[in-house]
Amino acid sequence: MPVARFRLDDRVAVVTGGGSGIGAAICRAYAEQGARVVVADVNPAGGQRVADELGE
Repeated sequence: MPVARFRLDDRVAVVTGGGSGIGAAICRAYAEQGARVVVADVNPAGGQRVADELGE
């Protein structure tokens, strides 16, 4: 992913549909930029998988 022009340190991002596809990619990108990410998805297993991948 290209270097971002902004950081998301000390921000919280709530990503609906974050358990797969584009939502999961957005979760990863926001986390890489320093955001604390809340992964929300109708599929609990998918959401948990992405949350575990992101760490704390």
